Amino acid sequence: MQGRILSIVPRGYLPELTGGLEICAMETLEFFIEQGYSGAVAAKCPQTFRGKLTSRLSRKLKGPFSTIHTVKRHQVYTDFWHPNALGSLFDKLKPDFVVCHVSMCDDLLQKLIALNYPTLFYIHSREISPLFGTLPADHKFAFACESTFIKKQFQQISEAHIDVIRPILPPQKFQVSDTGDAILVINPHPKKGGKLIVEAARQLPHRRFLIVGGWANTQHDPEVVEIEQALKQLPNVTRQAHVEDMRTVFKQAHCLLMPCVVAEAYGRTAAEALIAGIPVVASNQGALPETVGDGGIIIDIEAPITEWTTQLENLFNNSDVYRNLKLQALATSQQDVRQATFIQKQLLDHAKRLSGK
Repeated sequence: MQGRILSIVPRGYLPELTGGLEICAMETLEFFIEQGYSGAVAAKCPQTFRGKLTSRLSRKLKGPFSTIHTVKRHQVYTDFWHPNALGSLFDKLKPDFVVCHVSMCDDLLQKLIALNYPTLFYIHSREISPLFGTLPADHKFAFACESTFIKKQFQQISEAHIDVIRPILPPQKFQVSDTGDAILVINPHPKKGGKLIVEAARQLPHRRFLIVGGWANTQHDPEVVEIEQALKQLPNVTRQAHVEDMRTVFKQAHCLLMPCVVAEAYGRTAAEALIAGIPVVASNQGALPETVGDGGIIIDIEAPITEWTTQLENLFNNSDVYRNLKLQALATSQQDVRQATFIQKQLLDHAKRLSGK
């Protein structure tokens, strides 16, 4: 056995939450397990009435982080008061090092900085905590993030070195032999440009929109409800729940639409679409221009809706433009820094430095 790893997420974990952070945490840990490490995850208990009740009872009877379930080849320890009792979990599991997946969680960062355990902070948030600018001189930490966009944000706060480590995206999970005729959207949340998506579908009634997934914990948000109701009224919109196998939707897609209105830390879905040879039409927010590269079209989020519909139509009506963007999408996805072998070496280098092995 190479060693023990504890992966920490700032909120719930699979299967309850299936966002980019949780998937990245799972894939990163599973890679280490493939290399001979043993691994576990610490997370917050499910935020349902039953989940909270079960966690509190288990904590009272058995102690902190005593609610356990299994995802693939690792155990997941959850607690109602996560991250307050991380020290006790460290004592129990005795990991050689920790990987903390960071997303706007100052309480978690405060705890880990105080513990000063060998930790790789893997940042997935567009907002960098000022706590990273006040690290102890003898800290045992390393830092990574998903994009140069986040790296620049981090460097404005901290003098610590930080590496760009993109998510591991195995090509076989996203490659398709053929694509379809739908304008694909993943998660029509307001922050992801939900209102613009609705308006684009209204103005392009002759185009099929395939809308997939969404954040379950926001389903009662009034803005989310308004967008979902508007989508239901449009005959050219097909609404589908979250899917495990992205190939099932990529094979139906002509292009991917990502009009995010907030700064994306990476844009995982865009990177996945490029692997499938699917051009991306995205906003200029955060890391999206960096992630999309030459494999799509970047539009200023302040541009009128006509700019979005014109560019989308051009992907259907101009075969030369579309063919070139498909080739560029594939070429962008094949950059060295996006390859699994490159990313895995970065992770292993950090593991050796942190664990001393």
